[in-house]
Amino acid sequence: MKSSLLVIAVALTLAACSTEQAPAPAASGPVEAQPVKAIQAAAGALPDGRVFDVEPANDGWEIKVASHGQEYKVRVSPDGGQVLGKQQAAKPSDDLAKVEQAAVDAVKALQAAQQRQPGDLDEMEVDYAADGTLVWEVELRDGKGIEHDVNVDARTGAVR
Repeated sequence: MKSSLLVIAVALTLAACSTEQAPAPAASGPVEAQPVKAIQAAAGALPDGRVFDVEPANDGWEIKVASHGQEYKVRVSPDGGQVLGKQQAAKPSDDLAKVEQAAVDAVKALQAAQQRQPGDLDEMEVDYAADGTLVWEVELRDGKGIEHDVNVDARTGAVR
């Protein structure tokens, strides 16, 4: 019995003295995922795909994509590495016309927004600002959990 306790005590002491760092926790949801990779996967899932709306979902990302005048909802895994499914919308929304007018794609808009305001993507979409300018509305959450809205001009890429 004493020898078993001694072995356990030595093992615990050695474990406490280890210089190895514990592995980082795995990403727990889409906010920590790689949205750029997810956007690229969704756009690539359809011919001439143009992303116009990105939102986190329970199982990864829900991304709306325009392709040849049609609207599709594409589901992508949390890490952005796999398309989980796609479904054509019964009736395309007016957002198709907006994304066709955008010279700046979703990836470039997200990168511009994150340069101005670092944070994890909550959601983004292409829409008209109050002054009529076509913008990417990007919602980012910083490390303190505070949400920031950043608008990126969809024609020039300038952060507004």
